[in-house]
Amino acid sequence: MERTTHEIVNPLSLSDPVGYAHALVVARGRTVYVGGQTSLRSDGVITGDSVVQQFDQALANMAEALRAAGAEPTHVVSMRVYTTSVDVYRVNLKTLGSVYRRHMGRHYPPMSVVGVTELLTVGAKVELECVAVVPDGHDDGEQRERVPHELVKEVDAPGGLSDRTRS
Repeated sequence: MERTTHEIVNPLSLSDPVGYAHALVVARGRTVYVGGQTSLRSDGVITGDSVVQQFDQALANMAEALRAAGAEPTHVVSMRVYTTSVDVYRVNLKTLGSVYRRHMGRHYPPMSVVGVTELLTVGAKVELECVAVVPDGHDDGEQRERVPHELVKEVDAPGGLSDRTRS
């Protein structure tokens, strides 16, 4: 995966960011806004029973939308994650990090994770949105074919049942 042409800024006077950047200076280019991506498949059905599985599919959907607009994950300049299960998200940060890197590489733009009570899509536990800037002179190239992938499992939240099993 190519490196970003945007300048990541992480001041030494702030805490070390893990999985995000404190700031980013955007290279001149074309802006792409990707609206709320959940784990909806192309047939309109939510896939994945857990926060991790839904994050995986939502991130794949976000990357697909970026590529369809002529952008790449390395062009993302900000990202928001909305989740109905912050505790489960927090417990699964290591697994979520692996899922993130599979789709986004080691490009960590400024990012927020926001807890919400519910999302518009019934059954959705995660929704992603981002802004990307395709630098001037970037060769859009051809769209890549979407490759199906296996959904991953998550760790149980402390003191409660995980999203993946409720028996």
